[in-house]
Amino acid sequence: MIVPKTKDGRVVFMLPFQGHIIAGTTDSACDVIDRPVAHAEEVKFILDAISDFLCIKVREEDVLSTWSGIRPLAADPTVETGGSQSTSSISRDHLIFTEPNGLITITGGKWTTYRRMAEDAVDTALATGKLPVTQPCRTSRLKLLGGQAYNPTLHTEVAQQASTLLPSTAACSPATARHLASAYGDQAHEVLELAADEHLAGLLVPGHPYIEAEVVHACRSEYCASVEDFLARRTRLAFLDSKAAEAAIPRVASLMAKELGWTRWRERSEIKNAGAYLATFAVPAHHVVAAA
Repeated sequence: MIVPKTKDGRVVFMLPFQGHIIAGTTDSACDVIDRPVAHAEEVKFILDAISDFLCIKVREEDVLSTWSGIRPLAADPTVETGGSQSTSSISRDHLIFTEPNGLITITGGKWTTYRRMAEDAVDTALATGKLPVTQPCRTSRLKLLGGQAYNPTLHTEVAQQASTLLPSTAACSPATARHLASAYGDQAHEVLELAADEHLAGLLVPGHPYIEAEVVHACRSEYCASVEDFLARRTRLAFLDSKAAEAAIPRVASLMAKELGWTRWRERSEIKNAGAYLATFAVPAHHVVAAA
């Protein structure tokens, strides 16, 4: 759902995501810092904006996590602006430009257009290098890892496999089966086999479908190298429920330490760093943004 007009002119949106609802808004001016956070005023603005469109009132205590990010905007270096160009006038699309020495730079854009960005960059490289093009770009037809054998009923197959390999465990729950099928596609079977082989079928934290085997799988198959990385990017638990993510830190760190051969000092350091990172997702003094 999109609220196209608010009191300050910004758009507010609500999106379903992994059994939760993400509510957010568009740009506002901010300082450039390493770890931006959502401020109480911004959260209140979002809650107020969506309140007229819901049949229930979303309370501040219903919000489970908040976050803010700095959008990478790319100003075309070949266009003269006199130094007065505002961020609101800069295109949100990606830019590609070629230096006199042939160096190609692509910048700007966003995660959702990564295939188009890659295609445009390679096409530019081919043209700049005067390389022969033997066939059209195939990126739009290439499936991601896990997509080769994916089908809409895969979660049922995953549940059946779990009941065989891991009877009477958390891995057998419908929620976990759906999560594994959605997150890993046809690789979900490998995660379940890992859970069975190494007795890692327990939930990382109550109330969420993530199982212990996912941590080890992320280390072995996804280049996961930190607790923060697992909680925020290999899973999205930090974005869905910051307190649950915080509760999962010790177990995630223990599993990663064993898998990656960390020293006790490194494990403690990872726990500390993950805690500091998750603090940026905490509800600001009065309010927050990702309701269950």
